[in-house]
Amino acid sequence: MRASIEPKDSWTAAELAAYDGTDYDGPILLGADGLVFNVWKGRHFYAPDGPYHAMAGKDASRQLAKNRLDDDEDYPEDDGKPLTLAEEAALQAWVFSFKTKYDVVGKLEYAKD
Repeated sequence: MRASIEPKDSWTAAELAAYDGTDYDGPILLGADGLVFNVWKGRHFYAPDGPYHAMAGKDASRQLAKNRLDDDEDYPEDDGKPLTLAEEAALQAWVFSFKTKYDVVGKLEYAKD
C-alpha cells in the first residue's frame, strides 16, 4: 500500500514537509499537539485541491486550535500568543478525532532555539 508509512520515534518539520499531499496516492502527514498522523484516508481533504491542504505536511496545532486555515483571508494572521484554554480544548478535540480516524506514526520533534 503506497499510502502507508513506517512509524518513527520522531519527525522533524522538514521531514513532514515531504508528505504534503502533492503525491495524491502517497502518505500525507500532519502534526497536531506533538503527534504525527498519516491522514491519507482523508486525502480528499488534505491533497492540493482539498479544503485543508494548508495543514498537510506541517504542524497544524495552532490552525486546529484556532479553527482556522493560514491561507483564510477572513481571519487575521496568527499573533503567536499562547493558546487560550478554549483553544487548547479545541486542539484536544481535534487530536481525539484524529486518533479515531488516522494512524499515529510518531511524535513531532520541535526545533530547539
